[in-house]
Amino acid sequence: RSTQERVKPRNETERQIAQIWQDLLEVSQVGIYDNFFELGGNSLLAVRLMKYIENELGKSLALSTLFQSPTIEELAAVLRQESISSFSPLFPINPNGSKVPIFCIHPGGGTAFCYFELAKLLGTEQPFYGLQALGIEKGQEPLTRVEDMASLYLSAIREVQPNGPYTLLGWSFGGAVALQMAYELTIQGEQVAFLGLLDTYAPSKLTDEQNIVEVEGEEVVFQLFGGTVSIPTEEFQKLAPEERTVFILKKAQQANVVPHDFQVADIEGLLKVLELNYNAMRSYSPPNYSGSMTLFKPEKGSLGFSQEVIAAMGPTLGWADESIGEVKVETVPGYHEYMVYPPGVTTLAKKLRACIEKALSKVSYSQ
Repeated sequence: RSTQERVKPRNETERQIAQIWQDLLEVSQVGIYDNFFELGGNSLLAVRLMKYIENELGKSLALSTLFQSPTIEELAAVLRQESISSFSPLFPINPNGSKVPIFCIHPGGGTAFCYFELAKLLGTEQPFYGLQALGIEKGQEPLTRVEDMASLYLSAIREVQPNGPYTLLGWSFGGAVALQMAYELTIQGEQVAFLGLLDTYAPSKLTDEQNIVEVEGEEVVFQLFGGTVSIPTEEFQKLAPEERTVFILKKAQQANVVPHDFQVADIEGLLKVLELNYNAMRSYSPPNYSGSMTLFKPEKGSLGFSQEVIAAMGPTLGWADESIGEVKVETVPGYHEYMVYPPGVTTLAKKLRACIEKALSKVSYSQ
């Protein structure tokens, strides 16, 4: 649709949304078929957009609405509906295509925006759904156990795909939830064709000290706009944990990725979800899972942890010490915090596609 000529807003709702977009995205004109993300919108701007819509139009929308309705025309149509549909953890990044869907669980920060690039690289024929956490939208109580998240997300994915074979994926904290989901599906007699963990550390390897570093919020900020802000690694690692979030926010403001009046308080809900998720991770005991998992490990490790700490976890980041059928390891470029963003995500998408195709070719459909 982006090839169409810009069509001007046709009614008051479209005009109001267009004005908000122009202010937010700092563009001089927008058409009703323009896509928010293609115009440079990212997840922090999405959080902001929802705030503006609430203030100026008096309706509060779920973040996932923007993925389902990323144009002015579609958003206006949603806003004209009397009742706004209830929250679902399912986030259809690309609901179309003929392949077996990929279900990708949110990292610690709870949003699934970070998978946008990965989904795009996997192509239009690959259905791709993110799952996002309860608690990132206002008025929701976050879940505090990996097992509870797994069962909620399973009931959501079964609405899209009632039976296997299933393809599950999760970055960071999301990998643990994906593992629990895979375990529960196999107990229920379903086939899990592929389980992928994007640099997820086994919970037994997370010490309190590491956990504190993670919870200070830089992980959330990376998940929100990792690929669009370049962070000087050495400078970042010298900072005290509590200074890191503000440092990244400043860099994002300098790069014009977020508005200059953006505050850490604007992502308070996300920070709360992050903290609860890391506590959930630390108290999680992985099940005896007889299937195989593929661990995607970034060559450079993590900005939050020293190389020594990661090396001490061993080549499988501790998963070989758990009761898992088989742990395969694939290496991808870059750091943990950037693995789903350009340029590294290109290699990740290629390897992921190859692994999934291979796994699906071995699946028996005689259920």
